[in-house]
Amino acid sequence: MSLRTPLAQVRGLGSARDGAHHWWMQRITALMLIPLFVWFVGTMVTMATGSYAEAVAFVRSPIAAGALLVLIAVIFYHAVLGLQVVIEDYISAEGTQIGAVVIMRFVMSLLAAISVVAVFNVAVGG
Repeated sequence: MSLRTPLAQVRGLGSARDGAHHWWMQRITALMLIPLFVWFVGTMVTMATGSYAEAVAFVRSPIAAGALLVLIAVIFYHAVLGLQVVIEDYISAEGTQIGAVVIMRFVMSLLAAISVVAVFNVAVGG
């Protein structure tokens, strides 16, 4: 037995069956960002008085480079999830909403890729 009206069933209105996953992923990424940000801020504070060569040497260590890559991935994924909710909540026209989400995802993917390439360039000495 469905609680939706026959018209709603024909139109396909109802749950997208995606909301709970989206909600959980946003919470999980937020929890992942807590220790990553503590590590990142602590590292930046301790390196504030260091030289450029020391910073490059730090990023060249596999653990630091890996942690930076994880931080970048989690930050951008979390941002995409949050921005998608904002777009879906505040843009009412469906076509404009879909276009805005596509553009936002493209821009965020581009920025994430640029960030990853930058870390790789420093990490491998390029």
